[in-house]
Amino acid sequence: MLGQNLEDKKFQYLKTQLTKDSDLEKVTPFSVTNYKAPGDVIWSEDFTGGFPSGWSVYDSTGNGFNWVLDPGTTNITAEFTNATPIASNSGGNHMLLFGDQYNQPAASGTIDMNAYFQTAAIPLTGQPFINVNFQQKFRRCCNTTNGQANLLVSTDPTFTTNVSSYDLIGGVPQAVASPNPMNMSINISNIAGGVNGNIYLRFHISSGISHYFWMIDDIELVESIRNDIVATNGFYGFNGYQYTRIPYTQIQPMDVSMIAENIGSANQTGTHLTLDINDGVSSVFNTNTNNTILNSLSIDTFEILNVWTPSGNIGDWGKPYSVTLSIASDSTDTTPSNNEITFPPFEVNESVMALDDYSANPGNGGGNPGPNGVTEYEAGNQFFIPTSQNMTSIDIVTGPNTPIGTFIDVVLYQIDFTTTPVSYNEKWRSTPSAITAGDIGIARNFSICGAIGSLVPGTYFAAVHSFVDYEYGTSGTNPGAGTPAAQHSAIRYPNMTTPNANSSFGLTNTPMIRLRFDICGAINDESKTLNSSIHPNPSKGEFNITFDTRETETAALVVKNVIGQTIINKTINSIGQTTAKINLSNYDKGIYFLTITTPKGAETTKLILE
Repeated sequence: MLGQNLEDKKFQYLKTQLTKDSDLEKVTPFSVTNYKAPGDVIWSEDFTGGFPSGWSVYDSTGNGFNWVLDPGTTNITAEFTNATPIASNSGGNHMLLFGDQYNQPAASGTIDMNAYFQTAAIPLTGQPFINVNFQQKFRRCCNTTNGQANLLVSTDPTFTTNVSSYDLIGGVPQAVASPNPMNMSINISNIAGGVNGNIYLRFHISSGISHYFWMIDDIELVESIRNDIVATNGFYGFNGYQYTRIPYTQIQPMDVSMIAENIGSANQTGTHLTLDINDGVSSVFNTNTNNTILNSLSIDTFEILNVWTPSGNIGDWGKPYSVTLSIASDSTDTTPSNNEITFPPFEVNESVMALDDYSANPGNGGGNPGPNGVTEYEAGNQFFIPTSQNMTSIDIVTGPNTPIGTFIDVVLYQIDFTTTPVSYNEKWRSTPSAITAGDIGIARNFSICGAIGSLVPGTYFAAVHSFVDYEYGTSGTNPGAGTPAAQHSAIRYPNMTTPNANSSFGLTNTPMIRLRFDICGAINDESKTLNSSIHPNPSKGEFNITFDTRETETAALVVKNVIGQTIINKTINSIGQTTAKINLSNYDKGIYFLTITTPKGAETTKLILE
């Protein structure tokens, strides 16, 4: 199947920004492929010899927002980020446009930049197909709708006639750092192909961008190759969510998609998307879209919806399902390495729903003041619950930079997307709790048992609330910009129910905040009071239960399924050590919970039916 878009379940009306604490130098917020074409180099400039003769810079605002030649020796300090020089192949000198300092503070508000640098004449000798390759690094703010950053190409040095424009942003959201470097290859054959004479390049930040910075280096013209498809924005997910852990009771069909761009000079027949799913041992699922023609210099989105549902069988829990997406055609691609992406694995498990990568060495998020010096915030993850079920806890991991004694509470919202802006309706909030040394880097359980009952299907947001200093653990990143993914994670100052325009940010680093689904009252074997045992467990149907009572007592045996429904309720007379049988042969495979109640006490134990 082919399509142009998927449903995009996002935090509507949130500014897609990172907070000041985010590690922008280490995070790649989306899938970007190095697709530098391997064709013959016609012309190049890496600024090693300084600012080239005959080049020009111009700022139409008159505010001094000029591009400058940066030697790459100083860091840039902007309001929400510290930026090191671009890690270009040549290193050292590069072109820089830095506008953030001119807008802090601005008495009349921020001023959009409108500045460019332009090459001298670049002679061509009739090459039919030409690409511009370069490396860039940037972070921009603040108009997501109308912000313009383009490469302009013309045979006219005044750029008044015969001009073509090409986007530089590449789907990177506002206020999110691009990769360092972000490799670009733009086919300009529509204007430069076949030219016997001069062309000019102009890199222009023209409107809707007031800060932060843009860096460009290692510019070159190359002859385009014939067969070169670039695959970007690969995505897999469940209702728009890339879970790393999915409870077997909440498994959903998978959607996948990928954008393919033909930057070669030849039309690509037989172009298709291939999906392969591997369980750590072998491929368990493989399928393709129908073949189509991807014309030269065209872009298309390939998608397959509701394509595969993970197994919920007990024997399949914990398998590391890896998803690989690849684009191919009838031709041999010159750079096949940029046609494929393999995602970090996910797994089906008993009770945990998670978006983070479960790192043993969590990063830190939050903890720094937001806009206007606000320190109070709520940050967390968004989840979609397709099946009604009891939620037993919210688990959070505390970052290593959190001071001991910091107070937090944990909150669960249900999100209502029918309102404008969307509303966060509080379902539950914990009592305040102080962080101890034992909480650092460890998943701490905040029990929600008995507080709200069964969650109805819908979208929920689990968050940690801090007044000052708390830093939640982070692990992994959200799905890529431009993918049909939900925006998993967000932070809002001071809380989710105060939707100030300047206080809401999407997060790139994923908070280690998870949902847990189980049966309330379940206890571990080591804390039993009835000295009970069950064998076999797992079982294919029949369980033998042994427990201790006083001389002559009545014992109640109750078995419930994972959504809390009672399926067996029996009473037996017991004397001392007693053995009873429970038969679940007529029920579905899965997890059940047995509660034994006597005058001596009560115990709840898990039964696994194979």
